[in-house]
Amino acid sequence: MTSPIEPLVVQRSPRGRRPSAAVYRRRRLGVFGGLVVFLALLGWSTTVLAVPLPSSSTAIVQEPVVRGELIVPAVPPFGVSAVVADDFGALGLAPTSNVVPIASMTKVITALMVLKVHPLEANEPGPTITFGQADIDQLDAIIAQDGKYSEVSVGDTTTERDALYALMLNSSNNIANSLAIWAYGSMDEFLAQTAAWLAEQGLNDTVVADASGLSADSRSSSSDLIAIGRLALANPALAAIVGTRSIELPLFGKLVNGNTLIGTSGITGIKTGTTEEAGACLLYSATFTVVRESITLIGVTTGAALQSELQPALATYVASLEAGFREVVLADPAQPVATVTTLWNTTSNIVPKKSVSAVTWSDSPVSVEVRLGDIRGGGAGTTVGTMTFDTPRGVQVVDLVLENDLADPGPLWRFSHVAQLFG
Repeated sequence: MTSPIEPLVVQRSPRGRRPSAAVYRRRRLGVFGGLVVFLALLGWSTTVLAVPLPSSSTAIVQEPVVRGELIVPAVPPFGVSAVVADDFGALGLAPTSNVVPIASMTKVITALMVLKVHPLEANEPGPTITFGQADIDQLDAIIAQDGKYSEVSVGDTTTERDALYALMLNSSNNIANSLAIWAYGSMDEFLAQTAAWLAEQGLNDTVVADASGLSADSRSSSSDLIAIGRLALANPALAAIVGTRSIELPLFGKLVNGNTLIGTSGITGIKTGTTEEAGACLLYSATFTVVRESITLIGVTTGAALQSELQPALATYVASLEAGFREVVLADPAQPVATVTTLWNTTSNIVPKKSVSAVTWSDSPVSVEVRLGDIRGGGAGTTVGTMTFDTPRGVQVVDLVLENDLADPGPLWRFSHVAQLFG
């Protein structure tokens, strides 16, 4: 007889009973592990997307110097010449320390010494000078030496300024002596004070043996003479006097500057000189404007035969020097300074942010220094470096910028080039 089938009884846990501790731990570890993996992947992805891009490679194409066009000045074919321009230095022919007789260029020193103790404003007449018998004796001595002079008589009067006109324009030797004694009391004192002043100024190549320059023992070098010319131009009263072509004065009548170049080729001074020992000499200055910049040069030529051949030759020489000054473009946004290439093969030129130019003389070099930063991308116009030029009139700096975008290469490139990002 078949036994009856007993019903299956399913036992259930009591309502609300929690899983065992082991099950809970397994579940918790699974969730926590998944979360850790997710956070790790999220952090890694964020890092890959945020890490700075690797440095790009650059190639500088700018030359290390900028040069203008070479010019060959029309140097006088006689005597010895030297010329410098403020800020630009020697223009081809550099001053030297060779000492030679300087003739009436000595009178520039005499004028500076007189103005040292009796200074004048630019247009001030100055104190009155009365001529006495000692001045007539000076005049007679100069006439006996066949030197240039201005006629004076006992009791005549003039101003210091007018006497300086006679000294510098007419090159009057008797006035040189009279002014020296008037200012210092005696010729010996004038010479002693002049020697001390020359030493103070560092004019060690220069010796003044008389006030007029008739003595062959009054000597100097082209280096010192140019420095003396600079001192003369720095004195407003003397600069105005030496730049005068002619003038009519009460005592001396009409005086015409022995430097016939005044007012031509930009020439503004300074002093002629001629003796048998020195030859024909000229200490001169010239000022002209190049691209809104005023340029002053000072030069000297010694040892020519005649003023009549020296001065026209110097006019040609100065004109050729002026032609050598020109504006040179140092930086141009249209001219790349460098190129940059990223690891993701994006390329851009690096260009100046603005144009920069400077006045130079002949082919004198302007040195260039290019500095680039660590370029890792950026938009067009981003500053990535600087360009520095050492010009005759100071340093100029211009920013360098990207010409094109160096955009971020995006997630795909980053995730496929992790080694380069973290290398």
